[in-house]
Amino acid sequence: MKQYNFKTICLALSLCSLITFSSCTDKFEEYNKDPNNPNPEDLTTAERIGILFPGMLYMMHNSQENDNQMIEQMVGNQYGGYMATTNKWQGTNFGTFNPAQGWVEYPFNKLFTGFYSNYLKVSRITEKKGYIYAWANIIRVAVMLRVTDTYGPIPYSKMGDGLLAVEYDNVQDIYHNMINDLNKSVAALTAFVEENKGNASPVAEYDRMYNGDFAKWIKFANSLKLRMAVRIALVDTDYAKDVMRSAISGGCIESNSDNAFLPAIDNPYRKSAFDWQDLAVNATLTAYMNGWSDPRRPAYMTTTSDGLYRGVRMGISNIDKNIYGSALFSKPNFAANSPLLVYCAAETYFLKAEAALRGWISGDAQSLYEQGIITSMNQHEVAIGNYLSVTANPQNYTDPVTRASFNVASSANGGNVTVAWASAITGARKLEAIITQKWLANYPSGFEAWCDFRRTACPRLIPAMSNLSSTSSGGSVHNPDIIDPVNDTYAVRMVRRLPYPVSEYNGNPDNIKHAVEKLLGGPDELSTNIWWAKK
Repeated sequence: MKQYNFKTICLALSLCSLITFSSCTDKFEEYNKDPNNPNPEDLTTAERIGILFPGMLYMMHNSQENDNQMIEQMVGNQYGGYMATTNKWQGTNFGTFNPAQGWVEYPFNKLFTGFYSNYLKVSRITEKKGYIYAWANIIRVAVMLRVTDTYGPIPYSKMGDGLLAVEYDNVQDIYHNMINDLNKSVAALTAFVEENKGNASPVAEYDRMYNGDFAKWIKFANSLKLRMAVRIALVDTDYAKDVMRSAISGGCIESNSDNAFLPAIDNPYRKSAFDWQDLAVNATLTAYMNGWSDPRRPAYMTTTSDGLYRGVRMGISNIDKNIYGSALFSKPNFAANSPLLVYCAAETYFLKAEAALRGWISGDAQSLYEQGIITSMNQHEVAIGNYLSVTANPQNYTDPVTRASFNVASSANGGNVTVAWASAITGARKLEAIITQKWLANYPSGFEAWCDFRRTACPRLIPAMSNLSSTSSGGSVHNPDIIDPVNDTYAVRMVRRLPYPVSEYNGNPDNIKHAVEKLLGGPDELSTNIWWAKK
């Protein structure tokens, strides 16, 4: 069938509407319906496809306040070391490693089940052809990457027939299939961009990220490929190296003008922190940024009532939000209209720096590392000063309430960790420098930070104050008091994944049983490694 073209569809349907209306004036009341509450049959084909995209887009970084709290804040940004929740709720929290079952299920049910309700409609309307379908598949990869990186094996290759209860794929196959899908999408969009140079985008109003600029979507797709390739390179090296080369040659996001953001009108981080007092920045983040006098501090967090930058340690049992949610502690510094980060140019340079350091690609790791830092500073419009030559260590964190302290740079915890490249005297320390600066630049993309931590044990995260994990709440979690990313005995393991939802055991029992017994590589618990995090 001929590829769908939005302009052609709109024009044809508009003409049909005019002809129909002019010959059916006796049906005035039928046509004079509320334009603010249209029925699906009132929409053009273009509109019926277009209105499906914003919902899918915002699953790359949830903007709805409850979804953001349950997914981004509680899981990604806590386990990624950016934020700490300050509400004790019922004493069952992700930060203390004893989350309620319904909370564990939330990301899966929202991101997986919720996404496919729209995606499958797009697939059906487009008959899985054309640039609109290619665009939808890039978004699909970005969202399902978050799901598989959170849970492990998920259904992917069998998800095209409109059913949700289908077979699971192992994580390696998921990554390969996703990268193949990105390759197909890049090819389709490249052809579309070439054929439509100078023409206004027919879907700009539905594209909340790039306003219909598919040249930027191509860069985003290649950036996802690079991110994924580096993630799996230790366990799938030859394949990953080929993907890295393909992504880089295809063109990734390397300029802040191409950064991927989703707009917000009521930023959920701000609402949670200031309206609900449920959120503060993480103590680990303030320890690093204070120790290095990081110029991005005002962009990332508020000052406290005593004029300092001070975070909250994750995992305080029975935390009192009247204290830890107060102005005594720093909050994420977002305005109501602050957009939500999906991918920034700085990440590309840090991905390349790691790949160059490990010999996966050619290039100078130091130059790429420093360019990543510079790009992040420029993104936040702050003067870099002498930051690249900083040899100080992160600050020793002390809780002003409990007086408990933790020093991530103590000799027991691995020793010095600084900014200056020359201070990293071993390959392991150079990798730690790259991942730590990548972590700072990616704020607040918590899921990406959590992935890097599970893969590399970097950055050094302050352990949770209380470990309430148990067999009844997802299994035990390794949370030592001593940390050292280059010493496996003391590397903080923390939560490695989330258990599968009860709804999968009830609604897809045979397939989930096979996934756990044959594909996951361990029990369905918090402490089981995902495939790419095994080394």
